[in-house]
Amino acid sequence: MGAQAIQASTRRPAKALLMTTFKEPRTYRFFSVWITSGLVLYLCGFFLAPSSKAQYLTLYIGLILPALYFSLWQGKRYFLLEDRTLLWVLAITLALYLPSLWVTGDALDTLRKNLKGVVFVMSLAVAVRHLHMHYPALAARIPAILFASSLAALCLFYVVLAQQGLLSNGNIGMGNLGDNPNEAGLALSVGLLILAIHLIKQPSITGFLLVITFVLAIYLANSRSAMLGLAVTLPFAFLFEQQQRKLAITYLLACIIGAGIIVILMLQGILDGERLLSSRPSLWAEFLSHYSNFNLWWGSGLAGSITVFSNVQGVKLEPHSLYFALVLRGGLLAAALYVILVILAIQKHTSSTPANNIWLYILLFGLVTQGFEGVYPVRPPNSFWLYTWIPILMLIMNTNREYRPRHEQL
Repeated sequence: MGAQAIQASTRRPAKALLMTTFKEPRTYRFFSVWITSGLVLYLCGFFLAPSSKAQYLTLYIGLILPALYFSLWQGKRYFLLEDRTLLWVLAITLALYLPSLWVTGDALDTLRKNLKGVVFVMSLAVAVRHLHMHYPALAARIPAILFASSLAALCLFYVVLAQQGLLSNGNIGMGNLGDNPNEAGLALSVGLLILAIHLIKQPSITGFLLVITFVLAIYLANSRSAMLGLAVTLPFAFLFEQQQRKLAITYLLACIIGAGIIVILMLQGILDGERLLSSRPSLWAEFLSHYSNFNLWWGSGLAGSITVFSNVQGVKLEPHSLYFALVLRGGLLAAALYVILVILAIQKHTSSTPANNIWLYILLFGLVTQGFEGVYPVRPPNSFWLYTWIPILMLIMNTNREYRPRHEQL
């Protein structure tokens, strides 16, 4: 059991073992190795980076410059060939960046500052596109690599637990998983999802014992959003993998209806929303009162600050919701654009013949948990990209045909 077993289950035919051909220009091959290595290190960094800053630097150093090379000197090949998915991602990313125009204050300065968010997102998108074009076998093994990283992070979590003992607010991991107990639980949940999907296909006692250690760590991290995400995603994934597609969709619809009923009960005061949602309703109300120029259709603009001082909780806090951040910054327009991006990713996945559905499940987990976590998507990279941008791009950039160099296409 372990990373090697999961890797074996996701292995593609030998025909897919296509790498950048030696006939490509030397500069192209140099940047190809650079961006691919940087992407793998960045993905592993969600679990094993010594700090969040160190992981972000991996993206800065490992992806941005080679992504600029492929965008500027190989733009036609990357943006215009096939179904132009990278062009669609660029268009939606730029549209999510436009709320910088209607901020209160210096719009040009805000545009300049927020442009780096577009650069970060598109660098990651180009890297994932390059991975699928040139290294499809490696792309298929990314879940196994993530699982191996999560397994190492899980061991480090228990090392920290042995040193610190049980903490009332939740235990943290080491390095990048030591920033916040909730983030530790969310990241470990991705490893648990990958393991669970493997066990559905190939059950084993060792694997089920590992599941227990993952679940216990997530519980000790006191990550309620992670537990909610798993409660929705794991049953759906089990039914989906058993080819019970209609039943899986029915379960998902039942979860949505149940969530709607709970929201109605909270609005009517029958359920205590402040207690159930960890004071998030009052936090969101403070955000709305702070941004007096808020408009439901256009939002308040993509300003530099993403925090307010909460008088209720006595600390500076972020919105703690991707969806609230979308509506706050860009209104229903930004929310609609993000929904379109998700639909494109799911549509691309369902229209292809994928080896597995793991990225679909990670995306579902992210969509559930981001109701209570996350920030605006066109921002500097953060830990939430593990189950938002990463699965979206892995799904939407997948290609159904092998890449061939230009001289072989003539």
